[in-house]
Amino acid sequence: MKKMIDFSLKNSVAMIMLTILVLITGYISTNTIKLENYPNVEIPTLMIQVAYPNHSSEEAEKDITLPIEEAIENIAPYEELTSTTQDNSTMIQVSYDFNEDMEEREREIQSAISKLKLPEDATLTYKRLSASAKPIYQIAFADEELTALQENISDTLTPQLQNIAGVSDVTVSGTTTSKLVIEVDEEKAAENGLTIASIIQVLNEKNYVLPLGSLEEEGKIPVSMEGNLSSIEDIKGVQIPVAPSQQGIPPNEKATNPSQPQKPTFILLSEIAQIKEVEEENGITRYNGEPALIVNVTKTQDANTAEVVEHVKEEVKDFHASSDSELYTIIDQGKEVEKSVKSLLKEGGFGALFTIIIILLFLRNIRSTVIAILSLPISILGTIAVLDYFGYSLNIMTLGGIAVSVGRIVDDSIVVIENIFQWMQKEKKLSKRDLIFNATKEVIGAVTSSTVATIVVFLPLAFVGGIVGEFFKPFSIAVVTSITLSLLVAFMLIPVLALTLLKEGSQEEKQGWIQKAYDRLLKGSLNYKLMVIISAFVLLAGALFLVPAIGKSFLPSGPASALEVEVELPASTTLEKTNSMAKEIEELLMEDTAIEYVQGSVGLVNNSNPLKQKASSDYKATFFIQLKDGYTVTMERKGLEDEIAAQVSKTYEETTVRINEVQQEGPPSSKTIDITLYGENLEALLDAANQVEGVLQENDQLRDVSSSAQQLQTKYKLELKDEAVELGVNQFTIYQQVNEKMNELSAGVMDLDKKKLEVLVTYNELVRDKNELENIEILTQQGPKPLMELATIEELSIPATIQHKDGKLAYTLSAESVIEEVGAVTEQVEGDLASLAISDEVEWEVGGGQEMMAEGFQDLGIAMMIAVGLVFLTLTITYGGVITPFVILSSLIFVPIGSLGALLITGETLSMSGMIGMLMLIGIVVTNAVVMLDRVEANRISGMALEHAVIEACNTRFRPIIMTALATILALVPLALSTSSSGVISKGLAITVIGGLTTSTLLTLVFIPVLYSIIGKWRRFS
Repeated sequence: MKKMIDFSLKNSVAMIMLTILVLITGYISTNTIKLENYPNVEIPTLMIQVAYPNHSSEEAEKDITLPIEEAIENIAPYEELTSTTQDNSTMIQVSYDFNEDMEEREREIQSAISKLKLPEDATLTYKRLSASAKPIYQIAFADEELTALQENISDTLTPQLQNIAGVSDVTVSGTTTSKLVIEVDEEKAAENGLTIASIIQVLNEKNYVLPLGSLEEEGKIPVSMEGNLSSIEDIKGVQIPVAPSQQGIPPNEKATNPSQPQKPTFILLSEIAQIKEVEEENGITRYNGEPALIVNVTKTQDANTAEVVEHVKEEVKDFHASSDSELYTIIDQGKEVEKSVKSLLKEGGFGALFTIIIILLFLRNIRSTVIAILSLPISILGTIAVLDYFGYSLNIMTLGGIAVSVGRIVDDSIVVIENIFQWMQKEKKLSKRDLIFNATKEVIGAVTSSTVATIVVFLPLAFVGGIVGEFFKPFSIAVVTSITLSLLVAFMLIPVLALTLLKEGSQEEKQGWIQKAYDRLLKGSLNYKLMVIISAFVLLAGALFLVPAIGKSFLPSGPASALEVEVELPASTTLEKTNSMAKEIEELLMEDTAIEYVQGSVGLVNNSNPLKQKASSDYKATFFIQLKDGYTVTMERKGLEDEIAAQVSKTYEETTVRINEVQQEGPPSSKTIDITLYGENLEALLDAANQVEGVLQENDQLRDVSSSAQQLQTKYKLELKDEAVELGVNQFTIYQQVNEKMNELSAGVMDLDKKKLEVLVTYNELVRDKNELENIEILTQQGPKPLMELATIEELSIPATIQHKDGKLAYTLSAESVIEEVGAVTEQVEGDLASLAISDEVEWEVGGGQEMMAEGFQDLGIAMMIAVGLVFLTLTITYGGVITPFVILSSLIFVPIGSLGALLITGETLSMSGMIGMLMLIGIVVTNAVVMLDRVEANRISGMALEHAVIEACNTRFRPIIMTALATILALVPLALSTSSSGVISKGLAITVIGGLTTSTLLTLVFIPVLYSIIGKWRRFS
């Protein structure tokens, strides 16, 4: 360091040029660095979605879910395996540790599943979850006529958006799919001896490509036979062969009056069927009651949110200019990012201003103040440049790290410039350059060791696992980078600026009244050492008694202004009936003056929480509700829940209405309480789930109660009778004939009128109830027979949704704690569950926020112990012994006094951010003791008596200690007073640091001198 200082003073022009270069690079980085709300943390969870149309939940479980789960269980160990199976689909989630290579895990799972013999009609998709997987931009195009608009969006807007650099995906909800429906008149088909299967066979025979090989004539010339249906008119004109004996004969006589085969005649398909192009809804979306298409834009992981959104908005604006539809913005993360950045910059700016005022008040010298505060722009812009270079974004966590470091950034410069200032007042013989060199050299040890101590406390954060460790990693990097740069500025630039700007021959300042009062207090304390020691430990004991009175939480959360309503009707409810009810609810909601807009989805799920993906069903409707400014979810939720439940209950008795706060980006909610029920007996599980849900609903400390224990739905199970076998009927015969009476059957996708259309063939009237099912006529060797004579039809109750967790049948119930102290609420819930008469066949466990909090606190507790060890190691290397490091570290015992007291006074809970604040304090607090004892040891080496050395050092270092402490404290005040959502995580940290640093500084000024004067006499100097 001495050589560095000497080099800087000899090359002052180079140092100034280097500084300008850093400032320019930092300024450029402010324009190129990515802007986001939170760090883009990839969750180590792989989601496997399987579409399995026309199959019940039980069939999907047997054919899809169980084989895939078994395959996954046989490969690399996972943390959690969950699945949700319902009619027509399965969703499986595999969660791993954050240290896992997800690319490798995904390849392994895909390889294992590819070896399974899954049904041919099962379609698999793989997706990895991200904490920031929500759309960065979501808009609604509302119009009464959506068909033309959908085509326009698909052909024009979607490709334009997908071509924007940084856009990962563009999806459109509320769309329809064009299909060609051939609606066959069942009576006419029967009269002509036709079935759906025979019609599909004819269509496929007319639309074919058969390669015949190639001719060796002037090269290879391919030959093929092709039949091509190229238009809807071609379909209408298809001739269906009909045996003459079947024409005009009633269907019940055909099998009993066989005739000799005759030359078939033909009938046009259009004579027995209506053929029309229809638009089939893939789900229904509306905006404030108007039919709408919802466009969702997501970004790539490394893209700049603000920049991508800006480009997207430009394309949307150009598209909308040529459209007659109404355009509404639902999500604009670009605007949210700008708001968050501006808020944190404002709070950081006020902190910097307070810091400048403190320095000016103490130094009372504008030039010295300017020199000291120059470390702020250099360190901040340098940090932004480093973050940009390593691919980090400017977000709430990195900006929060810079903001909380503002006061600490100037500490090193304050100590250096203040010592130079002191030397200029006392030393008159040395040249200006030598004076500055000696003054800076004198504080090298103190400044370096204290800064290194502050930096090393962040190294143990590597031991903090899970999603919180991932979110706080960028925060730590920002803090460490800014403080490291401040150390370099203090030794490389501050001496150069002092040489250039400070005037020689400054008059020596007289002691102020505060300094004189401290001198008297110090001397009195040294006369009553035992009393000081006892008083300090009494204060510490008092602080520890505060611990039970302070609530504990995982991470603080800000007020929410958006909520999601889920309405679940009986499982047998059709999409049309669910849509009708959804319209009634939307009309009700739009009359509420507190609501800005309502986005309704039927048959779709608006997955507002990227970490908890839900499956859609025809009997479910969801509503995203944005409240107007001035209204919060806390104010409105109860009234909305009652209104919606009352509206739904007018038509349906067995319904579920759930209202959830829409979780912001960032770490998961810490206030969630999850109860998982395990068992093999479905009825016992459902009974337990109902009991638990009742207990949760009655607890006034909980809200947003939800249950995955879906209602049962009716299923009809068919089993062949012996009579059927005697009549030559097997299960395949019944399957084919019943299937075409109940469902639309696909004839494949055809190119018709320059459009790809799926062709569906169906009867004009499908079987819809049990009576019609029982009376379906099945062709047998003895003529048509009703189905009920050939098969038993058993009515069963099966779950609409089947859930597994780690291979076991399971249901999960969740609720949100109203208060931040989730631990106390969790204990209460556990007690309530223990008192329930739950079947012995059901096991239960409670997790959620309390589990995450316990794990996080344990990890941070270990990190703090390691941090103390690293600081002690740093100090022993610096001082070459253990006595001085022991005295310095003793200042840490005063941290809880102020930190816990500040949390209690402000009503804040002790959260993970508060624990990070305490971790920071380990490095910050020792700075004061280092600055003080470094001077004491220098005095003793020069020959001073122990007590005289202590008094002189304390008086000399009093001002820099107070200045650095006040600079750090006041820089954090704006964050501590913040009410913005962007500062909610930094707030608890700021309060903790302010309280801990205040008490530790005040007590350090008295306790450390007393303790050193007691045990310092054993300190030996070489």
